[in-house]
Amino acid sequence: MKPAMPWAVLVLAAASATLTLAQGSIGTGAKHVELAALPTGWLVSAEEARAFQGEEGYNEPPALRPRALVPLIDILKPEPSADTKVKAPFAIAVRFVGQADAAIDPATFKVLYGGFKIDITNRITKYVSVGKEGFSLDNANIPAGKHRLTLQVQDEKQRVAERELRVEVE
Repeated sequence: MKPAMPWAVLVLAAASATLTLAQGSIGTGAKHVELAALPTGWLVSAEEARAFQGEEGYNEPPALRPRALVPLIDILKPEPSADTKVKAPFAIAVRFVGQADAAIDPATFKVLYGGFKIDITNRITKYVSVGKEGFSLDNANIPAGKHRLTLQVQDEKQRVAERELRVEVE
């Protein structure tokens, strides 16, 4: 695991958004930042993929989480595999599975991008409605390269499910 990188202030300008991260550790519990929607319909611009370390995030090993009674996130499309390669635009379909004692709270759904875990939730929810069962997006646009999307959702007991979708776009 890489050591945390302390930053006094990091300012990244990307496409239509400027991101400022205050002092803290990047990728180790730092606050997630939300980006403005891109008018072109892309989930991530090529500039953001470079600036927010999309490929570096793709190459990091998944975080280990303690096992407990938590909701589940099933990725239906693209079919998860060790070397998932897709052509943009591609479909993303996700199913949420709650536990018997608590339903999924769709308002807590988040999509975080890359090594910096930048919040791109609004770029997906602009096109689809996220429900207790999940969502389906037919035309996800991400530039060529390797990308990591971290999907999160909570149940009514605030238990968090997290699942990574790693794709290589040709």
